[in-house]
Amino acid sequence: MILDYVRGLRLLSVRNINPVVRPVIGNALQSQLVGRVFPDLGQIFEFSSSYDSYYSSFTISVKQRISDQFNLQAHYTLSKTIDNFLDIGTDIQETNDSLNIANERALSLQDVRSRFVLSGTFESNLLKNKYLRDFQFSTIVNLETGRPYNLLAGIDLNLNADNPPGDRPLGLGRNAGISPGFANIDIRLSRKIKIGEKAEISGIFEVFNLFNRVNISDIARVFPPDKNGKFQLPKKSGNRFIASKDRFLGAFSPRQIQLGFRVSF
Repeated sequence: MILDYVRGLRLLSVRNINPVVRPVIGNALQSQLVGRVFPDLGQIFEFSSSYDSYYSSFTISVKQRISDQFNLQAHYTLSKTIDNFLDIGTDIQETNDSLNIANERALSLQDVRSRFVLSGTFESNLLKNKYLRDFQFSTIVNLETGRPYNLLAGIDLNLNADNPPGDRPLGLGRNAGISPGFANIDIRLSRKIKIGEKAEISGIFEVFNLFNRVNISDIARVFPPDKNGKFQLPKKSGNRFIASKDRFLGAFSPRQIQLGFRVSF
């Protein structure tokens, strides 16, 4: 059993320190000319190490050698990750108010609440049948709960001239959505055959994503208001917005099969 707590300090990120703070209603161009913090300048992006993060976790691990042929390892982690920034180079404009970083404190995009990993190997070296000996079978099972995603309005609600706008519908907090979970099983079967006294040939058969599960990697996150100014947000589970199927944009790799040989001498 392992308990972890990690505090990240002085993390580097970027923000616009010259947004529009005095908008001219109905005249976006005039707002950008006279309404900024420093009216004589345009957008100013500041790189600063003033951001932070929190990570806490509880992990249970089991390692067991059941016999001379079979090994088993299992890990379960319950964790929570909080931060107030986005990594440099990824969606740096998704800040509702770049002058109020404290309001960006929320679950991190890397937050995975529960993760279970099971791995095992079986070796047939002790079998009497010569055709079944020298095989090694291994597998790894990976199960994860969904990760947060950020809901965007797609328009500049607070008129601060951010482009693209990082405003969130209805004053939502950052990363208020939850994506589908992740599940994957990989397997590997190999065998070594000796040729003479020094040479050896190895055959390897691998299958990734054994059951060809569709694991979602990308979601459409923009929810603009309709003509009446209402936001059609997805359904909620608790206080998290669930990503619906019509919002899925991409998936991780489908089933892949790999066959290989290696000769050693």
